[in-house]
Amino acid sequence: MQILTAEHALEALRNLIDSDVEEFWALALGPSKTLLQSKMIFRGTVDSCLVHPRDIFRFACLMNASSLIVAHNHPSGDTRPSPQDIVFTKQLIRASKLLEIPILDHIIVSSQGFSSMARERWCRF
Repeated sequence: MQILTAEHALEALRNLIDSDVEEFWALALGPSKTLLQSKMIFRGTVDSCLVHPRDIFRFACLMNASSLIVAHNHPSGDTRPSPQDIVFTKQLIRASKLLEIPILDHIIVSSQGFSSMARERWCRF
């Protein structure tokens, strides 16, 4: 499966929508944006999820990923990124540049829909 749009990523992450606690997922992509593997990296509570870049990039390296898309859900239904979501995404982007494994998007999923931080320009990817 090629992941060329946020909608493609959402299709690969359908199981996030029904979760009643926050989960943080990563999609490891090959050179042609082919999905190598998706994995839940962290599972949190109803309104937070402790996430660390080292674990995300460990997964990317183990999968020999050329790039990543990350995603998490908001059980509240609000798909807008929180201030913490934006700060963390910028931290991930900085790390991705050092490791040369680009983060292509950060998608927020809820039962109400989804938002793409890249498409909506919440961060500069």
